[in-house]
Amino acid sequence: MNESLKTPYFFIQENLLAQNIQGFQEALNSIWPNSVIAYSVKTNSLPWILKWMNEHGVYAEVVSDEEFQLALLSGYSADRIVFNGPIKSNQYLKKAFDGGAVVNIDSKHELDFIAKEKPALNGEIGVRINVNPSIFESADVGYQEDGFRFGFCEENGELAHAIEALTRVYGQKPIGFHLHVNSITRSVGVYRSIAAYAAAIIRKSRIRPSYIDIGGGFFGGVPGKATPEEYIDAIRGELEDVIDISRTKLIIEPGSAAIGSAIELHTSVLDVKDTMHGRIVTTDGSRIHIDPLWIKKRYMYTTDADEKIHPRQVICGYTCMDHDRMMIIENEPALSVGDHVVYYRVGNYTVTFGGPFIRPFPPVYVNNASGIHLVRRQMTMEEYYKMETL
Repeated sequence: MNESLKTPYFFIQENLLAQNIQGFQEALNSIWPNSVIAYSVKTNSLPWILKWMNEHGVYAEVVSDEEFQLALLSGYSADRIVFNGPIKSNQYLKKAFDGGAVVNIDSKHELDFIAKEKPALNGEIGVRINVNPSIFESADVGYQEDGFRFGFCEENGELAHAIEALTRVYGQKPIGFHLHVNSITRSVGVYRSIAAYAAAIIRKSRIRPSYIDIGGGFFGGVPGKATPEEYIDAIRGELEDVIDISRTKLIIEPGSAAIGSAIELHTSVLDVKDTMHGRIVTTDGSRIHIDPLWIKKRYMYTTDADEKIHPRQVICGYTCMDHDRMMIIENEPALSVGDHVVYYRVGNYTVTFGGPFIRPFPPVYVNNASGIHLVRRQMTMEEYYKMETL
């Protein structure tokens, strides 16, 4: 805890960020050298992070026009962007094609745009596959009943129609396959199943894809969990019999695995009171900052409390929402006003998720070899007010 910094604030440990990216780079270099890492911008779109990724040879994976624009503003050229998602506008589709981006088609309106405009293919093009959830263990993924939202279904012929539409415009130019799915467990088995599913489609269609974009959702920087080597080795094991890995590129899109473990939230205790039901500890942090899905019950954390042990403390945020409760800690030192609570590994969907609800975004600092640097100051209410255009 840096006593000179006013809480709440996010703290990026650059060395951990570098370790996470290096781990995937080394695994790819040894197992599938013909590969690309594309950082998932939606996971944490802080401009400092995008600039850092660009400087360290990592592509940007974006899912909206706005993220595409942000990547360009952060120093990326279009030919180092992977453009995903179902909401691409015609304007930014054209920008992506003109600039040589990797474009993964995910909706019929994109196919209509291509059929009508026939944009020159200066980069690479692929199609997102709607992976059948039945290939997974039920504990590994959700949506077993309704299926995944994204991509084109192979089983009902939609994927074949999408490929035919691209072939009508681009002839026999090779296309890629994109197969990202959301995973609950992030197990190696999930990625083995995705790769096996891709291999089955390759055998059936006899298409030799220019790339396999396996998506993201990996563990990263978490001791005891799957390693980059285990993920990449499992993917290669299912695909190397149906493709030439020296010619078919592997694209991975880590977000959580890259940034999640590298960021902390530092908070202070504002108030402590006892009720008939327990002790309420109010802090200047909020669950808004570290749990955008509002599902966590425990965190990796430390405190500097040194009072006697208290049986039960409810750690709460500053908002006026009664459910803004981060966690319950039991049989730990009693927190007092001014004590600090630091939450670790909270970089996923946090720093840039939300808006100026009750209080604006906390500032963000980076800790690296040259010291501590402010990379995002806190917006003032005057600045927020001036956003009004009426």
